[in-house]
Amino acid sequence: MENIKKTSEMLMTSIFEVFEKMFFTFLEPLDEDEPAWNYDFVTKIQFIGPNKGVMSIYLTNGLAVTMVENMLNIDTEKISNELIMDIAKEAVNMICGNFVRKLDISKVYDLTIPTFEKASGAFSFSESDTGKIALALESDGDQIGVVLTLSD
Repeated sequence: MENIKKTSEMLMTSIFEVFEKMFFTFLEPLDEDEPAWNYDFVTKIQFIGPNKGVMSIYLTNGLAVTMVENMLNIDTEKISNELIMDIAKEAVNMICGNFVRKLDISKVYDLTIPTFEKASGAFSFSESDTGKIALALESDGDQIGVVLTLSD
């Protein structure tokens, strides 16, 4: 249990660091008793090294648009689906890279090319099973969910 708590804290720190530095967006954690919310996009990346796993990010359209606006400094009407896809994939890449460095900076991890899918569904903390960590955060009413699945 202690190891899961420490891993969750490292993941939360990685998410905060990337969103604050790259997207100029400040997130607040959602409690597990918060109701499920609907996402619009899913992006995933796998990592292999001393530990291996998959990181999945679930984004609302509103947060994805804010990320593009803030990172690229462009107006909303100029945002295309391709820009949203690129920014979402870059976000999962940066968060995962930041996270695996926190796991052990002296070890090498290989990350796959991120995938992106326009998919809708309801995100809830029930994603958090054995071997999984699920975190949900929000900024100005828009949400992001991150699910980390670790395996040996």
